[in-house]
Amino acid sequence: MPSGDFIHEERVRFRDLDPMGHVNNAVFLTYVEQARVAFLADAGAATGLEDMNLIIARVEIDFKAPVRLGQEVEISVRASRFGTKSFDLDYELRVEGELVAEAKSVQVAYDYERREPVPLPADWREKLTAIAA
Repeated sequence: MPSGDFIHEERVRFRDLDPMGHVNNAVFLTYVEQARVAFLADAGAATGLEDMNLIIARVEIDFKAPVRLGQEVEISVRASRFGTKSFDLDYELRVEGELVAEAKSVQVAYDYERREPVPLPADWREKLTAIAA
């Protein structure tokens, strides 16, 4: 990913490990989630829980290398596609420069009261496309 992408860091905790001593595959979802929340806040799209009017429709992760206790994981995030009601985020997870995983998530703007997808808010689209360019 280009060096201008948003970067979030997570330090591997003991609770993140599986019996083999590396980060459990499900924990990568937590790393991606934390990076997504930080990215949206940094972009000014969703700065608090009350602004987090979206659902995750899809997440995919390709694992490249194991990650171990105490390592620092750098998660790059960038917006890559915008639809009417959804947008994609792409992630690269690196440890000391080595690519350890790649991920993608699809977020859908959602009205929790009506329980249905809604058009992506114009201000979100504006803020996210500005940093995607």
